[in-house]
Amino acid sequence: MKSRNVDALILKSINFKDSDKIYTLLTKELGKISGKAKGIRKIGSKRLSSLDTLNYVRIGIVGDGDIKTITEAKLIHSFSNIKKDFDKLNSAYYFIEILNKIVQESDEDSEIFNLISKCLKRLDEVKYSDTRVENYFEFKLLEHLGYTLQLERCIDCSEVLNTERSYFFDYEGGGLVCSNCKETTFRLKPDTLNSILYLKGFYQGNDLEFSDLDQIFKYYINDLIGGVSKAKKYLDVRNS
Repeated sequence: MKSRNVDALILKSINFKDSDKIYTLLTKELGKISGKAKGIRKIGSKRLSSLDTLNYVRIGIVGDGDIKTITEAKLIHSFSNIKKDFDKLNSAYYFIEILNKIVQESDEDSEIFNLISKCLKRLDEVKYSDTRVENYFEFKLLEHLGYTLQLERCIDCSEVLNTERSYFFDYEGGGLVCSNCKETTFRLKPDTLNSILYLKGFYQGNDLEFSDLDQIFKYYINDLIGGVSKAKKYLDVRNS
């Protein structure tokens, strides 16, 4: 049987039989798939460390059924800085939890693979804050899935975002409302507007404020996955 090589992120694994494991993998070429690694739990297995959860690997797979067989694995990136930092690790598991819930088996979507890979690499770099990377992931994922939030102009008068003006966020309308049109209970902090421009690639300054965007994006993410993420719930309790 011919083997195929694919890039993959390890989303989770479960023990199977005496020495095997079944992995949930997000691949660039095939979408989300399941793969069985035979004998990987045996003492001395050379593939065990390569197939840790969160690792980016190049794997060989065979089979056409629901569970393919992993024949080889080469580690590309272990994201070691994430695994040494509790908050970064929690953010990474937050990404994985969302993908496990929304990505169906064998759905080919290279954009989602590229997005999660990019975010894990950013999270692994010390210079990026956890919240900034989380919000970038949420913003791009919602955009990709068709949750079109209007963050570039007022949803009432259509005036383009102006950082000199005050804005509110209308959850029901799914976008910004300028103070000239109406006021709601959720007024955005001034630097939140710079953060919106930053996420869209139009701003590079340091005067950024992500707390408002974090609340907005998680409202829609929770709606998307049907509840509050277990990973984020744990972190919120820990930090309260």
